[in-house]
Amino acid sequence: MLKNSKIEKRPTVFRKLDDDFWLSGCLNESDLERAASEGVATIINILPEDDELCELSDKDARAVAEREGMDYRHMPIYGHQLNNEFFARAFGYLIAETKGPKLIYCRTGMRSAFLWGMIHAADVGVEEVLDRTLDIGFDLMVIEDELGKMANKPSPLVDLAKVA
Repeated sequence: MLKNSKIEKRPTVFRKLDDDFWLSGCLNESDLERAASEGVATIINILPEDDELCELSDKDARAVAEREGMDYRHMPIYGHQLNNEFFARAFGYLIAETKGPKLIYCRTGMRSAFLWGMIHAADVGVEEVLDRTLDIGFDLMVIEDELGKMANKPSPLVDLAKVA
């Protein structure tokens, strides 16, 4: 939707994968306020720095999230980085250092679904990743091979207490 459109904007859909992970597309101020009221503890923005299609800038989203008492993280991810093990592992570390339910957002939610799948394949298996993401509207068959590779490696979800 265009930023200056006179068409009433519907609330953004938060797509719940489990008790700890929700995915969504672009968020606005009222979406962030609603996320806080629904128990989200951490907002993770994976939009690239130069993405201008969403209503809120990174700075503005951070300010609203923090005002609402949520932790806010920004890890810019471009589409070509999604099936890269390095970025999946870095995202696993980011997830490990945050607490409570997390809402991960990008422009449409697809990048968020890709990353969730990449970091969970080793723990829940490829079929479960594909089923869960398809159940909430994201078809990850395009990265099935990469998910299979991640499933056969140690999980990117890190227990930071064991690393220190």
